[in-house]
Amino acid sequence: MPSTSAKTQPSDNPQFQSYLDSYPHPHTLALVPSFGTDEEYRSFQFFLEKTSSLISVYSQPYLWTVLLPQAAWHQPAIKHSIISLATLHRSLTTFDSTVATQEKHIFMSHYNQAIRALVTEKPPVDVVLAACVIFWALENFNGSVEAAFDHMKAAVKILGEWKSKRRPDDPSNDLISTYIEPTIRDSIKFASKPRVEEIKTQMEAISLSTQDYRVLNIDHPVFENLEHAGAYLLDCIGELLHLTLTLKSLTSELRDQVDELEARLYKWMNLFQHLTATGPVYQRKMLIVHNVAAYCLLSRLKLKAGISDPNTTPPGRDRYSFVVLEVEDMLKYDPYCVESSKKEPPSLGFVPPVFLAATTAPKAETRQRAINALRLLSAMDGPWNGKMAASVAEVMWEIAHQFSIPASELDIEQMNFEYDLQKHCVRVMWQPDDDHLQGFSFVKELEVVGASWADCGWPKQSH
Repeated sequence: MPSTSAKTQPSDNPQFQSYLDSYPHPHTLALVPSFGTDEEYRSFQFFLEKTSSLISVYSQPYLWTVLLPQAAWHQPAIKHSIISLATLHRSLTTFDSTVATQEKHIFMSHYNQAIRALVTEKPPVDVVLAACVIFWALENFNGSVEAAFDHMKAAVKILGEWKSKRRPDDPSNDLISTYIEPTIRDSIKFASKPRVEEIKTQMEAISLSTQDYRVLNIDHPVFENLEHAGAYLLDCIGELLHLTLTLKSLTSELRDQVDELEARLYKWMNLFQHLTATGPVYQRKMLIVHNVAAYCLLSRLKLKAGISDPNTTPPGRDRYSFVVLEVEDMLKYDPYCVESSKKEPPSLGFVPPVFLAATTAPKAETRQRAINALRLLSAMDGPWNGKMAASVAEVMWEIAHQFSIPASELDIEQMNFEYDLQKHCVRVMWQPDDDHLQGFSFVKELEVVGASWADCGWPKQSH
């Protein structure tokens, strides 16, 4: 696998970029028939479009979206492990039980081929560690958390041995230190306390931070069902919103609260993976979407509080885009989602995370896609519905156009709202902060159809 310098971004390293240029981009690779069979092509494409995006939300984006796909081109162990992981992921998201069963057989076949390649070809240590990381993800997707930890336990041992013997000129140095070791740290935080105790004497190899230990030490009952998972997440989101709205200055107490919330959000995914209770696919997927949206709220809180976080937006990570694409995918391709959700909606709803993306995402194109997704939503979410949420986001686009402001620079927190009881409408108001626009303002009334805003807690005007 290629090496990178920890002191530069991947694109700034000429030697590394030269290596990347010698191979097609991963998305191009997926279109090359000689990469493998049609089935392998489809699985690899699914990994690029879905699996790598999901894992990148929580782990190292550049490793999952660029380095591993490119390594698959010339490392059989990586190729087969990626195809195995993607096939398993696809089987978990399909709505045809026959297809899901077939794909699970394919997943096992490639899993065995990946292990065979590691044993027979004896690849370099960075490839072995990368394979361990993929196997960890694969077993987690498969619900085999004990087997997943066994792979990480092996990775920690291999990493420790490599560190004790590594040479300064080892070509694997940058890749392992910059991408693979942090991924191993990320995965260890998903483990239970008793399992972590098994590698206590080897923990120095992965250099856990104070925040990492905070995640490991969170003690919370295992989720019994999707409702418990939703309630835990709702509590975290409520605290994030409260801290954001009441923030006045950064204090040590606030920093501790933010760190604790970040640990709890990470722990949520750990607990969610241990959840054995089943439920509609769209409900499970929407809980993950809400967890990702909560991370977006966390990043906004950190930015507002002045808490530096170099890992908030690493190259390749776009949590807002993930939120929108996942909801789009459910609305367009899940035959049970739209109709079933009217009778049994996701516990935290469809609209809130998409509305967050439509009104706060850094990229204008993500906001536009989010607005389109809101228009597709027909189910009610409390006092909100997709049409009203889209209308509010479109008002922000109108303001941006009228005052020549980049849409991404307008934020929902800059908007003021008032509910007119007599007219049964919501009044959206904006007052620019820019001195050049002093004296200007924007007001627009939106008719409320099919929803009651009277108990929303927003300012009301009765005349």
